[in-house]
Amino acid sequence: MKILHLIYDHINNPWVGGGGAVRTYEINKRLAEKGHEITIVSGKYPKAKDYEEGNLKFKFVGYDKNYVISVFSYAFKAVKFLKKHAKEYDIIIEDFAPWNPVFSNFFHKKAILQIHHKEGINIFKKYFVAGLPFYLIESFYPKNFSYVISVSEETKNKFRVDAKVIPNGISSHLLHKESKIYDYMAFIGRIDIYNKGLDLLFEAVRQIEVNLLIAGKGKDENKLFEIIKDLNLTNVKYIGFLSEEEKILFISNAKFLIMPSRFEGQGIVALEVAALGKPLIVSDIPELRYVVENGFGISFRSGDVKSLKQAIEYMLSNETLIIEMGKKGRQYARQFTWDRIAEEYERYLTENLL
Repeated sequence: MKILHLIYDHINNPWVGGGGAVRTYEINKRLAEKGHEITIVSGKYPKAKDYEEGNLKFKFVGYDKNYVISVFSYAFKAVKFLKKHAKEYDIIIEDFAPWNPVFSNFFHKKAILQIHHKEGINIFKKYFVAGLPFYLIESFYPKNFSYVISVSEETKNKFRVDAKVIPNGISSHLLHKESKIYDYMAFIGRIDIYNKGLDLLFEAVRQIEVNLLIAGKGKDENKLFEIIKDLNLTNVKYIGFLSEEEKILFISNAKFLIMPSRFEGQGIVALEVAALGKPLIVSDIPELRYVVENGFGISFRSGDVKSLKQAIEYMLSNETLIIEMGKKGRQYARQFTWDRIAEEYERYLTENLL
């Protein structure tokens, strides 16, 4: 197969670098190793250059002046790329975001839309009236595609579309790493204050005597420093982006991880944390309900600082629970290796679009 995959994000994008980019890389890397020819077109960021990894080609389009310009220029340039090259591919996959739809179904009969999470009313909370066009795009755009892949049943239901659910995954080697309990709790992910609920987390830990380490990268890094300073959070430290080995040690040595997100897809971080034998505290949004249902975490009321604070204090007071939940998480994660996910992905493409 010759596959064109369109997604703004890329694993090295300093402004985003989120779960969608990780999923795109991990699945397509495995498909390319099987002989499929794949081109991934992403938004340009500073120092981004086209490159290849065997049958996997990466192309960057748009302008890299700043995040906003990069996001919108990507859509414009990606559409131009489609007009010129769409017919060269057997299948086109478009990762959906309301900020930069590229209308791939207009250019190819076998275009698949991949959906990760629905922001819904949160768009207005972030952008007020200016968010109306994005809200409308999110509401109606996915319904125009005959083929849709969703990362979770909850995301599929929120968009109200007929979709094939293919979840996110983890690297199998995580399942065999040693787990220890050190003197900190942790957050790791994209540094997006509102989306990831970091403002709630900082308020919750103001009066708790425990170290909180924050790892990741994203567009709100400067804002994060400002909040830590303004709230005088001496027990909070931002350690920035981590390499793969650093990330593994960071997670496996923490007491537990916290995901206070206001909205998510399936949450690759949650699966990685589970694979490394650590429990989670998550917001009670539907997309993260599986953490509690499968016994490797507890939840708090989304957006509720007091509820989050109580959940943290409960977990801190029960090390036995931390160990037990860690074991359940590792058992759960075994069914979600990227190798298995890539096989399911390939099977869907070949059975439905070839």
